[in-house]
Amino acid sequence: PSRPSRKRSIPQTASRPAKKPKTQAHHQTQDDNTSNSYLRIYCLGNNDNGELGLGAQHGIDDVKVPTLNPYLSYPSSPPPPPSSNSRRRKKAPATIKAKVTQLAAGGMHCAVLTSANDILTWGVNDNGALGRDTSSAARLEELIQNLTLQEEDDRREREELDLNLLEACPGPEKIPKWKQIVACDSATFVLSTAGQVYGWGCTRSSQGISIWSSNPPVEIQRTPARISFGSDKITKLAARGNHVLALTGNGQVYTWGAGCEQGQLGRRLPKRGKAMLECAVTPRKIGLRGVVDVAAGPDHSFAVGGKGKEVWGWGLDNYAQTGVVRDDRGEEGGLFVEEPRRVRGLEGVLNGRRIKVLTGGNSHSLCLLEDGSLWSWGRIDNCATGVDLEEQLGDGMWEKEWIVKDERGRARIVLCPVKILPRDEGDVGIRWVEGGAEHGVAVTEEGKVITWGFNASHQTGHKGEEVKVPKMIAMKGELEGVEFSWAGAGGHFTILGEEVGL
Repeated sequence: PSRPSRKRSIPQTASRPAKKPKTQAHHQTQDDNTSNSYLRIYCLGNNDNGELGLGAQHGIDDVKVPTLNPYLSYPSSPPPPPSSNSRRRKKAPATIKAKVTQLAAGGMHCAVLTSANDILTWGVNDNGALGRDTSSAARLEELIQNLTLQEEDDRREREELDLNLLEACPGPEKIPKWKQIVACDSATFVLSTAGQVYGWGCTRSSQGISIWSSNPPVEIQRTPARISFGSDKITKLAARGNHVLALTGNGQVYTWGAGCEQGQLGRRLPKRGKAMLECAVTPRKIGLRGVVDVAAGPDHSFAVGGKGKEVWGWGLDNYAQTGVVRDDRGEEGGLFVEEPRRVRGLEGVLNGRRIKVLTGGNSHSLCLLEDGSLWSWGRIDNCATGVDLEEQLGDGMWEKEWIVKDERGRARIVLCPVKILPRDEGDVGIRWVEGGAEHGVAVTEEGKVITWGFNASHQTGHKGEEVKVPKMIAMKGELEGVEFSWAGAGGHFTILGEEVGL
């Protein structure tokens, strides 16, 4: 029998509403893929649709603690002993031939780049986000044979699972000369070393309309297709929700995607209907120059310029997630910022420091600076920002000016960046951060993992429905001594990467 859903409704447009609510996407923001190391992948959280890529080894149950993905860990660790209450016999895990060098987490799918120049994808494929055919179960044996060195076959067990293993197992999709990979709710994009962009899947409007391109008209792009930017060479991509940003070599920014009704694209569009979507899904430049970095939340976007000293934000701003102060919001009534505007609050805390990672969730944003300090702003009553009101804010004029309360006097929004990590003087700094729909995950310089936020699917690795403030995950057993270097987050799941030298 199916389980009642424990997931918090998230107003995004990933597919399969009958199984779970829509989720948001997330991605890694490495500039290139030439490091002499690779990632051993661990995962936790929701796995209803194979988002964690564990195949038949785990089924569709939530994963409560960081668990090594046998398909994405070279070399593989020995499988854990079967638990006494296990309904399925545990088999020896598969061993992937190539090494994972980069990973992108979408709302309900993921994709990785490998040292063999392969792209492996898994998760929900309803709208073509995997870029490969998962409709025929007859291809499963060939898929596993191509991926692994050895794996026992138990066809009867697979048939008992309510899970498409062509989606739940990482499968290859080869594109030559890759550099970066990103994912949004229902699409995946890859950047080549030559500055070319390929993609597959679709973006979806708030009305649920799927569209990939308007010329030629394509609803769902099932296989990789090149995206044209004229003579411009792209140096970096950012994708979340249902929109994408591309940074050119001369510091300009293209935006596109059907998720455009809240100003996510940062440019003027026809007011409604077919004309709006056709314009939205065509990559076009926005009015910024001298940009050195781009980032995105599911419904808002960022650009960094001025040698890292200037930040622009735009898009949905109902919880101040863009960071744009009230006087600079224009004529949108405070609900969204239609065109790029300076994020003065974040610029004020830089103080000469550079931004290392800039990201966001449904209604909050996170910024990691080069000195290892992590800052957060936006909605605070859902714990996604990790802001401790009693410890970090206190009383006085600062709170009156920068905290928004509801009619009952409850604090709901923090308008300016608040430092959430390190919490105490002398604590080690942060090396990486990623935000899920309503949770966050940070990796310390010592390789420890800290999480907070909504936790109905155990995506934080802690107990309870919510984790109010950042809390370190206790790594026990086989996890003891593992040092992580990277983290990714989807709608209700978390991916961790242990860096291993070649």
